[in-house]
Amino acid sequence: MRDSLEVEIVRVRQENPEVKTLYFARPFDFTAGQYITVFIDGSSVREGKAYSISSTPDDELMSITVKNVGGGFSSYLCSRNVGDKLQISHAYGDFNPQTESPLVGIAAGCGLSPIWSVMASSSQPTFLYFSQKSPEYMVFENELAASNIKVKKFSTRQQVEEKDGWFNGRFNVEKIVHETPEDAHFLVCGSLPFVRDVWQKLSAAGVSELKISTETFFEQ
Repeated sequence: MRDSLEVEIVRVRQENPEVKTLYFARPFDFTAGQYITVFIDGSSVREGKAYSISSTPDDELMSITVKNVGGGFSSYLCSRNVGDKLQISHAYGDFNPQTESPLVGIAAGCGLSPIWSVMASSSQPTFLYFSQKSPEYMVFENELAASNIKVKKFSTRQQVEEKDGWFNGRFNVEKIVHETPEDAHFLVCGSLPFVRDVWQKLSAAGVSELKISTETFFEQ
């Protein structure tokens, strides 16, 4: 395929019952928060789907993290194994604000991918608010536990004991604004309804749009 590169999957990690992370040798340099387009190998139609890079620029391997929503690209990618080849584009996007302000990430599901990449590469204070339907569906748990990121996790469908950073229900955006540094820059990633809702609530809480970066995922 024109303008695409072939990479070989060297590792597959099952993050939770629905999500896998695919690893391959890093074919080029990239900036934290960027994404690549993945193409279906052998397709006569040039079509692809964008996936955020979930590794950091300093990692030896590059990775993407994929939720299997049934059908389409997600099922294709989640059925790949070590040794399989992928056709990918170069990296695009600018989800990494050039700021020395503290970073506050607000994410749902695989929306954590670009936020993790940015925060793990950051030297400033970082705060993460992550929404998932239950602890069983957590992603990057070991990496987050080993990082300096201050994490609050919210279980939206299963009642949990509120300890080890877990809370029940949905997070309160206004409360997040009040309990994080006043000069913070917000990173928001998830589905379109999620991102729109959080952006509107941040704005209503007085956060300037210049202090909000967003990335939207479309399931397929």
